Amino acid sequence: MNIEKIYHDWLRKKNSLHFKNRYQGHEQWFHGSSAGMCMRKHYFQHVADVPPKEINDDTLRLFRLGDLVHGDIQDAVTEYAILNGAQVLIETEIRIPEVNVRGFLDMLIIEDGALIDIKTCNAWKWKGLFGRNPDPNPATNYYLQLGTYGWWYEKESGNKLKKLALLYYNKDNSRMREKVIPVSYIDKAKEYWRNVNKVFEKGNPPIELGVAPVYKWECNEKYCNFYKICGGGLKEKGVDL
Repeated sequence: MNIEKIYHDWLRKKNSLHFKNRYQGHEQWFHGSSAGMCMRKHYFQHVADVPPKEINDDTLRLFRLGDLVHGDIQDAVTEYAILNGAQVLIETEIRIPEVNVRGFLDMLIIEDGALIDIKTCNAWKWKGLFGRNPDPNPATNYYLQLGTYGWWYEKESGNKLKKLALLYYNKDNSRMREKVIPVSYIDKAKEYWRNVNKVFEKGNPPIELGVAPVYKWECNEKYCNFYKICGGGLKEKGVDL
C-alpha cells in the first residue's frame, strides 16, 4: 500500500469537488483573492478561458494545510458567536457585478466592523512581516484582496468598516499574529479592479512589470498556472529574474 499516493489521490478528488462546488459555472468571474496580481493571469483564466495547468501534489498539501487552519479558526469564531450572541459572517460569498468580481471572505465581525482574512505562512515570511527588520516594501496583493471584500460589504450593508486585518498563522511554530492594514485599501481595490476592466477592453495587456506581472516573483512556472501559454512572461522580455 502506497500511503503517499493514496493521500494525494484523495486530495486531488477533494480539490476537484471543491472547484466544482465553488467555481464551476462561474469561470467568467474574476477572483477576489487574485486582487493586485498579474492582469495577464486574469485574462487567460477568466476572459480567454484557458485551462490552468494541473496543481502538483506539493501545492495540494499546502492548500489542505491552509484549509484546515482556516476551518479550525472559523469554527471557533462561529461557536463563540453562537454562545455570546455576536454577529459574524464566515466564508461568505461576495459579488461585485460592476467589475465582474466574485469571492469568499473569511470572517467579518459585524459588531466590531472588522474584516479579517486568515493566512498561513512559513517562518521566513513571518520574519519579513514581524521581525526586527520587516520588509519595507511588502507585496500588497493581500491588502487589495481584503479591500475587495470590504468594498462589497460596505456597498451591501451601507456600513463603514473600522478595521481590515490579516491574521497570520506560522506553519513552523503555530504562532498567530494579526497585521492591521489601512481601510484606504478599499478605495485602492476599487481602483485596481476598475483598471483591470478598462485594460481588458483592449484585450490581453502586454507584458509589463508592475502590471503584468505586478511582481517579479509571480512570473515563475512554480507560481503561475499560465506561465507556458504566456511564453515565459518576463523571461520572454529578457528581464533578469
